[in-house]
Amino acid sequence: MATHSIDVLVEQQARRWAKAHEDAVQKAPKPCIAVSRLPFSGATELAQKLGIRLDYGLFGREMVDQIAAEEGVSKGLVAGLDEHVESRIERHVLDGFRRRNFTESDYLRDATRIVGTLGMRGHTIVLGRGAAIILPADNTLRVLVVAPVEWRRERLARIQKLSEKEAAERLEHDDAGRNEFWKHNFGVDHTDPQLYDIVVNTATLTIDGATDLVEAAFKQRFPG
Repeated sequence: MATHSIDVLVEQQARRWAKAHEDAVQKAPKPCIAVSRLPFSGATELAQKLGIRLDYGLFGREMVDQIAAEEGVSKGLVAGLDEHVESRIERHVLDGFRRRNFTESDYLRDATRIVGTLGMRGHTIVLGRGAAIILPADNTLRVLVVAPVEWRRERLARIQKLSEKEAAERLEHDDAGRNEFWKHNFGVDHTDPQLYDIVVNTATLTIDGATDLVEAAFKQRFPG
């Protein structure tokens, strides 16, 4: 994604934070949503629909990586923050490396800081990049989006116009890559339901139905 698009996204998110008056009173982090998923389970569409319904900014893997690469954009995430809030975010990020089994790397530290900042400022949906384990459970609805292999394979083949064999190979590769990312960087199995507040199956619920359930769970968990 172009830097210009990232700049616009960060500016839009800053306006959401300003509207919520977080600068004036920040006694508790605003709620956010962390979405993890099996590849081609429809999680991106679910997150997009949820963002529109809640007027929440959506930040996916590519966006987090781009922000990490652009120092000026990264600074936009903390613009206007009270120094005590910024310190709390930094402490939370460092705590992830100290108390959890996070891999020590420059990339992961930067990505974790960005995900932590987005989540702890709230009014945000973070898709992927380990957000479900990085962000604190007390102000995050942690969601896992799943679907059977056959359903995901058929969806992948249809969307990208692949043969059944090509889709099966691509899905196997993507599943393995995602598993390796979580195990290597966070030391956990990302499909473990105990890591999440809600697990939705888009094959049986449909993407719209799964979105409804996640929205209802979020509003029940964080009323008002």
